[in-house]
This record gives sequence, C-alpha cells and structure tokens, in this order.
Amino acid sequence: MHLFFVAWLSLLFAALTAAAPEDWTNAQRLARSLPPSRPKLGRILPGYVRSPVTSGAKRSAPPSASPRPSPSKKYEGRIQVVSYDGEPLGYLRNWATGSVSGVNYGGPSSELHVSLTVPSSGKGLVNILATNPSFPAPYYIGTTTSATLAPGSPSAVGFGNVENTPPLSPPVPYANQSDESDIWTFDPNTKQLKAHYINPDGSSANTAIVYNIWNNSIFFVGDVDAYNKAVTDPDYLVSPVTFYLADLG
Repeated sequence: MHLFFVAWLSLLFAALTAAAPEDWTNAQRLARSLPPSRPKLGRILPGYVRSPVTSGAKRSAPPSASPRPSPSKKYEGRIQVVSYDGEPLGYLRNWATGSVSGVNYGGPSSELHVSLTVPSSGKGLVNILATNPSFPAPYYIGTTTSATLAPGSPSAVGFGNVENTPPLSPPVPYANQSDESDIWTFDPNTKQLKAHYINPDGSSANTAIVYNIWNNSIFFVGDVDAYNKAVTDPDYLVSPVTFYLADLG
C-alpha cells in the first residue's frame, strides 16, 4: 500500500510538471500560489479573426472628408445700361432725387456703385445694394410699385431704391411704395443682370427692363409691344435695355 501511494504521487507530480510553468493556465498557477500570467501582446480576442496582410499589400486609405462647398462670392461695380442693339447708353445714376431710375449723364461722381453676393452655385436670386448712395435709405434697388405684368398687358412697375424683401415675395408695402428687392439673377460669365418680378398674386412675371429716352426713365414691363401700343404720345415710347455689371472706373 505504501508503494502504491508513492507511485501515485510520482505520476501526479509528472502530470503536473509536464507543461513548463510559462505554459500553465492561470488556474494551475494559482493552485501553486503563483501570480497569473502576464497577457501576451498580439493575441486575438475570442470571436475575432485577424485578416492576413500579404507582403506589399496596401492597406485601405481612410475615407476622405467631404469637400466643403465653395463660399459665396461678392461682386462690386457699376451697372451699365445697354440698348437693344448693343449700344452702351451709360451707367445707372446716383441722384439725391430721382434715385437710380435713369442713366447718368453727369460725371463719374454721379454713377451708382453697387455690390451683390452670388451663391457658390452661381444660381438663385440676389439683392443689389447701393454702396455710394446720394439718396436717403433704403439702399437696395428693385421694383417700387405693384401691378400685374403679363403678355398682352401694358402694365408697368417702377424702378428705384427699395427695402430688403424676401426672395419670391410679392410687392411689400413700404412708406408710399410697394417694394421687391430680391429679384435679380447674375451671370458671372457674361456679367448680365436680369430682373424677375413677382406679381401681387405670387406668380412669376416675364420682366423686361425698358428705357424711355425722352425723360431718361428706366422701369419694368411685361410686354414691350403692348405697352407701346397703349402709349398715346410717341415721346413716351420705350425700348428694352440690358443691365451688365461693369468694373468701377
């Protein structure tokens, strides 16, 4: 019996010492009053499989940040008035009375200077702000009266200095006027400015900029021919003109 017990202890000792201490489990180490093993770096967590990376293989680049939209661009200059046949007539005036609604036939000091800010897309309606006004506020320029512009109609709306109004808004009463300011589109390539009047019912009007040379007056109509047919005095006939943003002189 004594020999059997000694043999059993020998077998148990051999089994326990078969693995080197560094390969023992933490349970085996704790059973021998040893501290747990230090974690081995580079081990894969349970449930995860490390994808092999072949030599020379490129790792995926991190996703690039989304490009920021280009900022809006500010333009400054003066507004050149060009006749229907392409002849420059001059620049918008800047008068203490009579505001901007005509061509300047005086010196450079009587020319209107303006600024406008165009969205990064180059599209959408913009305001035009007078930057050297000789007239009292408000300092935006746009339509000053309320009427319905339409094909076949002789109706007209005035042009002058106006309050700042929302895009696509019908005329907004202000003092003795009905104003629209945010009516302009600007082509950065040609520098042309076009007007887009909104009728009192909220509909968009085909808007022509016209000029009466006899009284040096600029305003807007929906149908040039219909307007001229309704005129009884030939001095008040109008012709279409185009606005362009020109550099400051």
